[in-house]
Amino acid sequence: MKNNLNHYFDYKIGIAGAIVMGVTVFCINYFITYVAFDSIIASIKQASYTFFLGGFFMKGAEYIAVYVKKYSLAIFLAVCIPSTITILLTYGLHLVKGTPAPLASTIPTLAIVPATLVWSIKKRKYFFQQKIN
Repeated sequence: MKNNLNHYFDYKIGIAGAIVMGVTVFCINYFITYVAFDSIIASIKQASYTFFLGGFFMKGAEYIAVYVKKYSLAIFLAVCIPSTITILLTYGLHLVKGTPAPLASTIPTLAIVPATLVWSIKKRKYFFQQKIN
C-alpha cells in the first residue's frame, strides 16, 4: 500500500501561503517596531504555521469542493469550513500567547477566504472537466 501524502496535503499552496503570510507578517512587525530580528522570527513562525495548516486545509477545501454534489453548497462549505477553522486557530493562538492585539494580528489570515473560494472553484471545474473527458 502506497502512502501518498499529496492526497492530504498541497505542497504548492503550502509554500505559496507561507511566502505570502511570512512576508506580510515581517512587514507588519518591522514597520511597527523597526526590529528586524524579532520581525524575522515572527515571520518564520507564521510561514511555518501557514505552510503546514495551509497545505492541509486547502487540500480539505479541494476535497469538499469536489465531493459535495450540489455546486453552491460545495463551494460554500469549501470556503467556510477551512476558513473558519484557520481564523479561529490563529486568533486563539494569538490570544493564548499574549499577543498585544490578537484581533489585529488575525486580520491577515482573512486572506484565506478569497483564496479558498478561488481554489475551490478552480479544483471543482478541473475535476468535472477531467471526469467528462
